[in-house]
Amino acid sequence: MAIVIVLAFVLVPLVLTAALTPIALALFPRFRSRESKPQTSQVAFATRTSSRLPLVGGPILALAIAIGVLFHPDAPLWPLAAVAGFFAFGFIDDLAKTLRGRGIGEGFYFAVIVFLSIAAALLILGRDFHDLGTLTPFALATHVGTDAVVPLALWYAVLILGTTLAAGFSDGMDGLTAGTSTILMTGLWLAAGPVTGVWAGLTAAGAGGALVWNLPSRWAPSARERPRRARAYIGDSGALMLGATMAVAAIVAGYDLLWPLIGAPLLLEGFSSLIQFKILIPLIRRVVDPRDPDGNPLPHQCFSLPLLAVPLHYHWELLGLDRRSIVVLFWVTSLLAAAAGVVAVHVSAATALALALSGAVGLAFWLSAMWLRPAFLHVEDDTVSVMHGRPLRLGPVRLYRHLKTIRDRRLAEVAVRTEVAGHPKNAYVLSQWIAEVRRP
Repeated sequence: MAIVIVLAFVLVPLVLTAALTPIALALFPRFRSRESKPQTSQVAFATRTSSRLPLVGGPILALAIAIGVLFHPDAPLWPLAAVAGFFAFGFIDDLAKTLRGRGIGEGFYFAVIVFLSIAAALLILGRDFHDLGTLTPFALATHVGTDAVVPLALWYAVLILGTTLAAGFSDGMDGLTAGTSTILMTGLWLAAGPVTGVWAGLTAAGAGGALVWNLPSRWAPSARERPRRARAYIGDSGALMLGATMAVAAIVAGYDLLWPLIGAPLLLEGFSSLIQFKILIPLIRRVVDPRDPDGNPLPHQCFSLPLLAVPLHYHWELLGLDRRSIVVLFWVTSLLAAAAGVVAVHVSAATALALALSGAVGLAFWLSAMWLRPAFLHVEDDTVSVMHGRPLRLGPVRLYRHLKTIRDRRLAEVAVRTEVAGHPKNAYVLSQWIAEVRRP
């Protein structure tokens, strides 16, 4: 009976989020993003508009989780203080997108998230809340001691920062943030138990309720009216709060060392943007300074980078996967990583193997994305196929992905004559070469 009561309390955010979102849509029809911004991190410059996306999902998600915490008998209240700043800052950003058509600048945005992450980490340490999780071998505090303030503060801040940025980046695709968060937090709740993992359970329930109205494409309840768009979005207010809450939930439960393994598919969203767009591109420009024959700086799409675009879901989109397939890919990898993490916690005989499998899922996800970055041409008669990856097979398995087919005899002849066919190249450079050859 006790488990039933605990489960009922945990499900409160799910019911509230699912029920209140359509009401908020009706009451606040003008709370919609009007932002348009260039995607300069991609292979080809493009502009994506938010198409007046309804952003009521974030405030409703925050309200539902807060009510769930307040009414749950075993839920500590202090994490609300640790994540409140993320919600407030995200709400200001959403409001700016609604009122003036553009959000807060990237530099200031990143600086505030760093500040909030450090503040949350210091709050955890200052109030000794991390002591709650030191009974598990999956907490850093168990191994270095609760008095090791500096390493713990750095670790907690990095964990919160990485998860928050990853959730924020992934919110641009229907169902990605809400669905992945639901899966990962459910896994953490099962690993930690209904009491220790209460914050994970409440977060999973809230994200699940948001997912009902954020499902991609024709899965959404509003499919007949808006077949290519989710009904509601959590915006930056919901995404930043959700990311911070997931990291804090892992720390409180004492599974902060396990979180990077089970959360790898989502965390790679933030990692990819940080590594490629914030570190590698500026570093290459400063150190190598590549230029074309006329002395002009080369576009960064010509650089040898891990991905076609960042964050990671844009990379898969440019490889030809439709958005629903990308969301399912993230969900499946998250489910595998989380399931392995749960096994590692509850089956002591298989802990090492399960941890290795959980880490392998995230590693394979990243390496497969990197493998498919280069492009090559496959020529057959007058047909040219653009492929991504390398022209290799592993038995019946092709280690490349077909992107598109071009019927052009002249292009086929030139590709064979110049030995461009069959040789992997930078995707942007190859696209420019094809355009040049096909130019009248």
